[in-house]
Amino acid sequence: MISSNCDIREFISNLENKDYFEMIYLLDQEATEAERQLFNPKSKLCEKQICGPEYVANLKNLIFYLRYGARPKGLQEEYVALLESFSKPNGNHLEQ
Repeated sequence: MISSNCDIREFISNLENKDYFEMIYLLDQEATEAERQLFNPKSKLCEKQICGPEYVANLKNLIFYLRYGARPKGLQEEYVALLESFSKPNGNHLEQ
């Protein structure tokens, strides 16, 4: 996992200098790994911190936003602003 403490802000900051497709790929990988920890705590990943369902939901909301350009109900404005703050300089303008 990219975020060692299940912090969505930390994860988003690691998306800097990534293109649109890399962002979606990394978000999907992070959401998959976090969700596996939630539903299978006896897996090899159990030594790591188990992220809560809110973290997984936030990641999935960001994926939805990037794929479809529509802001899902649970997506916080703060996360969109973080994504857009470094996406525009990289030429990855995110439409709202």
